[in-house]
Amino acid sequence: MWPRLALLALLLAALPAQAEDRPQGLLWNHSGLPATLPLQVKTAPGADYLLQLSDPETGRVLVAAYIRGGAPFRLLVPPGRYRLDFAFGRDWQGEAALFGPETGHITLEPPLDFAAGADRRRGHLIDLTDPKAVTTKDFAICQRRGLAPDSLSLPLPPPAPGPLKPRPQRPRPWHAPGFPTLDYDLTSRICD
Repeated sequence: MWPRLALLALLLAALPAQAEDRPQGLLWNHSGLPATLPLQVKTAPGADYLLQLSDPETGRVLVAAYIRGGAPFRLLVPPGRYRLDFAFGRDWQGEAALFGPETGHITLEPPLDFAAGADRRRGHLIDLTDPKAVTTKDFAICQRRGLAPDSLSLPLPPPAPGPLKPRPQRPRPWHAPGFPTLDYDLTSRICD
């Protein structure tokens, strides 16, 4: 009985990795910077992709992500200028062997810039649905701050006892006791 169980365990261990064993999304970020800028990649089903963002000057890989073919993919990346390299194939064998001997490669030239301003986060949309005709489109996410409507309602002071007397107008500090702290809403949208 035990030899049969041991043989069955060895056979199960030798089977190729199942789809659930494939990674998904961000694998690591060694840039030391916060990932805040948008990158979207569009792919066709049938092949998965390993994306690596590297410094174009040194070649050092700073960010890596795994993309499952045909699935929507969005990633926030750190600010900077990166060369984007894609390895693709069907049978994921880990970061060292990638997709085995059948691994394909796509490198985008020139390097892409990811930058943020006061109200804009600039990123890119990459279409890999046809590996022979890869397209790249710039896009941005615009952000706007506005006062939250609930923070604008001020409490009414209690009525003063006795006859009303005119009071001199004087500026009130924004954080005076009894006055609310102003809150802001942040709205985001895709813009040009």
